[in-house]
Amino acid sequence: MKTRFKILMRIASLNFKAVNKIFIIIFCLSVSHHVALSQSKQLHDTLLKIKTSYDSLNKIAPNEKIYLQFDKPYYAIGDTIWFKTYLLNSFLTASDKSGIINIDIANDSSTLIKHYRIPVQNGLGWGNLSLSEKEGFIPGSYTIHAYTNWMRNLGQEHFFSKSFYIAGSGENEWLINKQLNEPTRNGDTVKVKLLLNDINKIPAANKTVRLQVMAGEKHLYKQVMQTDNNGLLNVNFKAPNKARNLSIIAESIPAGKKAVIPVILNLPQDIDVQFLPEGGYLVAGLTAHVGFKAIGEDGKGIAVSGIITTHDKKQVAEFKTFRYGMGSFDLAVQNGETYTAKVTLPNGTTKEYPLPVIKASGTSLRIGNLLQSDSLEVSVFATNDLTRHNNSYFLIGKARGVICYAAIFNFNDGGFIKRKIAKSLFPTGITHLEVMTADKRPLHDRMIYIDHHDNFNIEFKPDQSNYAPRDSIALKINVTDKAGKPIAGNFSMAVTDDALVKTDTLNNADIFTQMLLTPELKGYIDQPGYYLLSKTAESWQALDNLLLTQGWVGYDWELKFNPHTLTYQPEHEIAVNGHVFNLFHKPVKGTNVLLFSKSPSILMDTITDNYGRFTFHHFPRADTPIFVLKAVNKNGKSFNVGIAIDETEPFIFPKINTPAIIPWYIDTDTTLLTYSKNNSLVTQQEYLPLGGHILKEVKISEKKIVKGSQNLNGPGSADMVMDEKDLEKALKKNWFQLLEENVKGFREMELPPHYPRWFYIHFQKVFFSIDGVFLNNIYPSLDFTTLKTYLQSHNAEDIKGIELMSSSQYSAKYKGRFLPTALLMDMDLTQNDVAFVEITTRSGHGPIIDNTPGMYLYKPLPLSWPKQFYKPKYSVQDMLKHSPDLRSTIDWEPNIVTNANGEAKVWFCAADKPTTYTIIIEGTDMNGGLGYKTRKITIATKKDKAKRTN
Repeated sequence: MKTRFKILMRIASLNFKAVNKIFIIIFCLSVSHHVALSQSKQLHDTLLKIKTSYDSLNKIAPNEKIYLQFDKPYYAIGDTIWFKTYLLNSFLTASDKSGIINIDIANDSSTLIKHYRIPVQNGLGWGNLSLSEKEGFIPGSYTIHAYTNWMRNLGQEHFFSKSFYIAGSGENEWLINKQLNEPTRNGDTVKVKLLLNDINKIPAANKTVRLQVMAGEKHLYKQVMQTDNNGLLNVNFKAPNKARNLSIIAESIPAGKKAVIPVILNLPQDIDVQFLPEGGYLVAGLTAHVGFKAIGEDGKGIAVSGIITTHDKKQVAEFKTFRYGMGSFDLAVQNGETYTAKVTLPNGTTKEYPLPVIKASGTSLRIGNLLQSDSLEVSVFATNDLTRHNNSYFLIGKARGVICYAAIFNFNDGGFIKRKIAKSLFPTGITHLEVMTADKRPLHDRMIYIDHHDNFNIEFKPDQSNYAPRDSIALKINVTDKAGKPIAGNFSMAVTDDALVKTDTLNNADIFTQMLLTPELKGYIDQPGYYLLSKTAESWQALDNLLLTQGWVGYDWELKFNPHTLTYQPEHEIAVNGHVFNLFHKPVKGTNVLLFSKSPSILMDTITDNYGRFTFHHFPRADTPIFVLKAVNKNGKSFNVGIAIDETEPFIFPKINTPAIIPWYIDTDTTLLTYSKNNSLVTQQEYLPLGGHILKEVKISEKKIVKGSQNLNGPGSADMVMDEKDLEKALKKNWFQLLEENVKGFREMELPPHYPRWFYIHFQKVFFSIDGVFLNNIYPSLDFTTLKTYLQSHNAEDIKGIELMSSSQYSAKYKGRFLPTALLMDMDLTQNDVAFVEITTRSGHGPIIDNTPGMYLYKPLPLSWPKQFYKPKYSVQDMLKHSPDLRSTIDWEPNIVTNANGEAKVWFCAADKPTTYTIIIEGTDMNGGLGYKTRKITIATKKDKAKRTN
């Protein structure tokens, strides 16, 4: 069958690395006798308008991509995260839209722990994050999110996210071997064997342990048990209905050790299998290529197999997962039929899933993308009713924000069309092939991956063939492109000790996966490095299954044709924007606004525009800026106006179902155990001088005073005090967040049997006093919801201090002053049954907080400036003078710049022990090209080095 296929537009590229090197070739082939010339011109014009709209929006609202390289994949309390940020646009050149990157770290409950703002220049930035307890970190799982304010317009799926585990002190943790006997249905007994050992693998024999079975944050069961002579516990409980995120919390009695053990059941009813036809749906009479993915309770893919049956149980296809719970199969779809997938699960049980509903009329898309082929084979099929219509369709291929291919076709010569498209038209990365009607209605969207094998070649040349502990190591780095030409670019490099750090290159995201693959996919991706680092037919098939099942199918053409106003504007630098308004909330134009700061010393002024708005920018570097703004009249006097500052609400990360990170102490291996022990030694070394002894810690602290406090015991006389210096660090946090993060044991509870939900501190009911005014006196019918809203609606900026009175020593006066006599008669004033929180505001006016007219105190979130990574430098003379070198990250180089010859040099010193080091370097030429390389360096003993040298 001869197919008429008019290509009206191709966007060819000699070099996809730069925007200014992309050019358009428009040409028209001979017009088919089926289509009138006037209609052909109209279609041609429509296609050009599509491209114009697409290009126009990409200029107005370009996409941004972020990648962070870290020095290692996991950390411990007291560690520092060293990172490099790459902020690129769709063309993989430096983004000129944003100059600030937001970095949020949230715990496993999606509660924000820390928020940082990192400056970037020319798309590059680097920094470090302290993981100390003072910063609010405790052992557990965390997720780091990186995004710009501009990226918030596109949604969380475009952010950079990475989960990691922070280990605690090894002496305070058990090593646990877990054996789980999984039930097959709800109501069955879950049997878990826990073998407890200390950090030195000595059994925790005959120890009393308090156990709690949790479903998320909900308590299911509690029990106190004792380990046997081998440290073994047998924990049995019934699998609850619809329980998710099960875990066992084990705590020693007396307190000292604590462990959280995830319990992942993957019950048959909790396994989800999705079937996704290529092109979006099943069409009667057309053969479909169907992708599928099986996901367990833990969010990871699981291996399944099965058959497809008709309504009368006849088998018509079979399937089996290929890799990571994904696979695909072909199905000849019949009209009027219904199909069911009978899935065999890992435990041998079966479960049935209906396939998507069949459309009686429509089209289907099929893409052939063989690894070694230089072209794509695109086929579009249509039902008979559509082939009889003289309708035209568009086939569009786009990549990196550019329409690279476009053509018009119809089905006048038969029920399908087939076309080969050269892969050279597209850059390396994801390409979208889309089919739409002539009136711009999307029909199909299919992602495929193009690989031109054009990654940079990065070579390391050590200055010696052998190294010993504490040797100086010099590396010459050489970067070239596919053709061997030198590359001038910017790179970052991490060197880690293999005895302490496991570098799982397949499971870790790298600059390739983040810039070329994962931002356009949805859901959790297991082992992302596997798809792009492996160059085999198996990995290529697995990659196609991944794109078929987890590729976004949400059409964005409507946005391209009718762009809406974007909510979030890009941030280029720290700026203070706001407006001045009068008593009637009308803008005050032409008034003077002053901004001043003590540290650094700043004095600026400006005049409001016709809308009462003002802007201050070009600030000097400041670690913790505090600005005072003042609106004055022509005489320089304050007057009765208000100032409001534009502030963007922090991003709220929803709780999503991603695989839990298993704590290092569960079924641990040698590397993780060594890392934990090493971390304990590092902590000791911080307080232990060379050749000294560990002394008992003595803490000497000055009494904190809250100025203007109405504390009944006197300012600072409390069990816990936060003064102005503490609150300056709190930045934009509200009162509820302050209490939750700084007062141990503060939480909301509902105590049985009849007490309503309220705030408690270790089972002590909490009352609040604001500037000496009892909050319950202002709100006599104060309930929990009202109180929580009140605490969340006031910020740290409004107050000078917080004082907690929880012991009888400090709470007795508050009980006598504020609690009703009837309630006091039933109380023992010597008992710690209630606690009081005294909050001192800046205005001193009590619970109703008013700002001073014409003034505003503003604490913007500061930018986090990078510190220098410490590298010891050893010489023969002072070898014995140094403390033990316990580094797990041997070197961190965030800013390696290769010259015009593609060359750069770095150096570092080896640590104390013979081992191997893993070197990971990655980066970009800021012109569309990317590079990644890993290699090993061996550190031998001095004797072995001498032997090898000789």
